[in-house]
Amino acid sequence: MRRGRWARTMLAGVVVLLAASTLSASTATPTVLAGDESNRTDPCRRPVVPAGLTTRRIVSGGAERLALLYLPRTVTPTARVPLVLDLHGSGSTPREELDRTTITATADRAGFAVLAPQAGLPVSAGRHRAGFLWHVPGVGLVTGKVPPPNAPDDLRFLRDAITAMGHTVCLDTNRVYVTGFSGGGRMASQVGCELSDRVAAIAPVSGLRFPQRCQPSRPMPVVSFHGTADTVNPYLGGKNSRWQHSIPEVTAQWATADHCSPTPVDARITPTVGTTTYTGCRDGSEVLLYTIEGGTHAWPTKTVDATDLIWSFFQRHNH
Repeated sequence: MRRGRWARTMLAGVVVLLAASTLSASTATPTVLAGDESNRTDPCRRPVVPAGLTTRRIVSGGAERLALLYLPRTVTPTARVPLVLDLHGSGSTPREELDRTTITATADRAGFAVLAPQAGLPVSAGRHRAGFLWHVPGVGLVTGKVPPPNAPDDLRFLRDAITAMGHTVCLDTNRVYVTGFSGGGRMASQVGCELSDRVAAIAPVSGLRFPQRCQPSRPMPVVSFHGTADTVNPYLGGKNSRWQHSIPEVTAQWATADHCSPTPVDARITPTVGTTTYTGCRDGSEVLLYTIEGGTHAWPTKTVDATDLIWSFFQRHNH
């Protein structure tokens, strides 16, 4: 398939699926706004977007990409605000991700903005429901296929999205964070390696990886959550290109990359939830794993509140 045709097909899928998920939002009615990149109004002097949930169009790699932006009404429009990127799982959508994590409720209490970008590869065939897949470099897709040669550059998109938010909200560029579920967690892991100049910390849920040739420009604080009964991304590793190494192994690899003390501290915070913490890391970094005994492939909400714990971790780390 030629690039032009791929781009048209991808964009058509993007518009239809995101429009459907956006219009079903139970929060503020989203508004489709003009391209963020072309808007150079200083958002710290005059608000560019209203509070609540809006749809943003972001130009990246010559194509228009979409994301949902949530700005709490409790935030002073001209005050510097932290930003959390929340990356949806494979075959999912930004709207579903916001529903899964309920991160907008945490944002209301804590006063940070949330951006839920849409991945670049649409999927709607076979047993995989309509949604989108992240193009993670060197990682196969859940469909069993490899990304096409002309697949959208999702890393570039996320970098461009952060830049665009600097023209959209009064952004605290020292406090930009990334979390994600499953395939979004794999993408968040990649971001920790390749966008460490823009991101202060990452929080993969059911998707932590340590990518090959990972060389962050600075120590990257990492908090992750994983269930021992996860059959999609098994806790002890798998045998395909998208999921190979065990969670304890990749956690230790991140600790090595951050120059932490080699021996972690294990603790039990509930009868079914344990923590593994690597301390003594360079530049105040930190690597923390929450292991949910018997936990499945899900965002933790009952055993622990993963969203609130993630924000607590993020608050400890600035760029």
